[in-house]
Amino acid sequence: MEKILKEINEKQKEITTLYKSLRKLLRNYGQEKNKLLIVQKMQRAVNDLEHVCEALSVTTERVCSPERSTDVLIIRQSLAYIFNKRYGLSLVSIGKIFNRDHTTIINNIKRVDEAIWLYENKSIDSGITVRSLNTICEIVGVDKVQTKNVV
Repeated sequence: MEKILKEINEKQKEITTLYKSLRKLLRNYGQEKNKLLIVQKMQRAVNDLEHVCEALSVTTERVCSPERSTDVLIIRQSLAYIFNKRYGLSLVSIGKIFNRDHTTIINNIKRVDEAIWLYENKSIDSGITVRSLNTICEIVGVDKVQTKNVV
């Protein structure tokens, strides 16, 4: 009987070790899969950045530079909004695309959210942001921003 109990105990330890190894393997697989998804999303975002710049006759260098002219700013803010809200990219990832830190990206997204709110609640289109955002949404092939007012 002792021999059987000893064998059962050893088998339990072996199963526990295998189980832990399997959990670790699955955890690593999940992390690798997530990394691959992030890389794919970032590649799509970079491709969309280039496509939008080409369609609007603006260079990607200007959009990713410190330039603050209205046309460049609206493109940068709109794309940051799309990349975050539609693609689910993190603020840090978006910042890497535009050579900015995450706090600047937060501000860009906030500006677009505020413009949408103003348009919906006050019928004010601040700096044609909502129309520009929807134009960029069309270019990259994502759904337009739905507002109460017709854009």
